[in-house]
Amino acid sequence: MITRVEVVARLGPGGRTVLPVVRASGQLAVRRTGPASVHLVATAFGPLGGDDAEIRLVVEEGARLGVHSVAAAVALPARQGGAPSVQRVHATVAGTLVLAPEPTVVAARAHHRAELTAELAAGATLAATDHVLLGRSGEEPGRWTGTTRVEQAGRPLLHTTVALGPGAPGWLPPVAPRAWAATVSVGARLPVATGQDAVRLPLEGGWSATAWGSELHRVVQALEALGGAGEEVA
Repeated sequence: MITRVEVVARLGPGGRTVLPVVRASGQLAVRRTGPASVHLVATAFGPLGGDDAEIRLVVEEGARLGVHSVAAAVALPARQGGAPSVQRVHATVAGTLVLAPEPTVVAARAHHRAELTAELAAGATLAATDHVLLGRSGEEPGRWTGTTRVEQAGRPLLHTTVALGPGAPGWLPPVAPRAWAATVSVGARLPVATGQDAVRLPLEGGWSATAWGSELHRVVQALEALGGAGEEVA
């Protein structure tokens, strides 16, 4: 299934954010749930292997946008063949963007690829968080590959790819976490910090934090303990 989502946030009268473009097709619907926030709502089960989703976000200067989801996404294997499911988020930001979806659960034999490309103007702010769990309860883990690219004013700040699950080159016991959480934040710099299977590293004008382990709720707690939870947009 092909899914396309587009949201544009613009500074309106009185300094309020308006959303002149809110549209979606395919597996996702998008609903405005606050003065400057939207939620993505699944309209079909999945994603299944072979599904292709693209989410385009534009936050103009002075505007704010929070993007959330109403429930965890469960990535399932293809009915035939081994094609991965893919979700690409492309954000162009001159204001403030918070990406805070619910977790992605990758079922056994599934491979899900998640990509975030954020192009930030000078002075823009970003907080983007990923929570991933490989396998449902009592199930073998699936495979997840996540790529994050962040540029500001045309300069690269972060480009990283993480591959987890069976078949991923770096996912070998005893280093084989089933749960992963990460946040990238641009707009406020924080120093290096470490915790139990968690680390926060500085970026130019921001920071990134990751945590990993066997249970997602503990991984999220470890991330939050580093100050790696990001901000909220109402």
